[in-house]
Amino acid sequence: MLRRIHSQYRKFRRDEGGTAVVETFLMFPTLFVACLATYVFFEAFRSQSNNLKAAYTISDALSRRGGDTEGYVTGDYLNSMWRLHRFITTSNHDTSLRVSVISFDEDDNDYFVCWSEAKGELTPMSDGTLDTYVSENKIPVLPDGQALIVVETQVAHEPIFTIGRDWTIVFEDMIVTAPRFTPQLKWSTTGNPAGEVGCF
Repeated sequence: MLRRIHSQYRKFRRDEGGTAVVETFLMFPTLFVACLATYVFFEAFRSQSNNLKAAYTISDALSRRGGDTEGYVTGDYLNSMWRLHRFITTSNHDTSLRVSVISFDEDDNDYFVCWSEAKGELTPMSDGTLDTYVSENKIPVLPDGQALIVVETQVAHEPIFTIGRDWTIVFEDMIVTAPRFTPQLKWSTTGNPAGEVGCF
């Protein structure tokens, strides 16, 4: 009797049938989580890339504004740029956009904000914020009287699936360009010289 039980036990111990099912059962949760995490991180990088592309697109469009009355940046034009940003980023959250024109005064050896307008949660750029950007080497060295366009974008990314915790990332990008066809880009509340604001 004991010999028979011992023989059956040895046969059971050597039997490898069903191991694939057990391994699949053990590994499937890990593979599922890995695939899910890959998708979540891919979507995050895609959202970051879209925000950067939107910043470059808006910056390029602003740099091409001419020097005539059609070259002013108005409230309607800024709203259209904001809508463009939301379209490119395809975010479920409200996006933020800030357009500023800065310059450098050699006599005072200081950078200053000519004008700045913002949409969303961003506020217009102050001279203090600009000084911080300069100290962080985010602004290139300018000759006296040179005007630059600074476009800043923000977009919040909330993943469809949460891995371990609930989190939302805010992607921020800043693009600095020079006007192409005019010495400076001016802001106008009226769309004509009567309401213009510029560096000089």
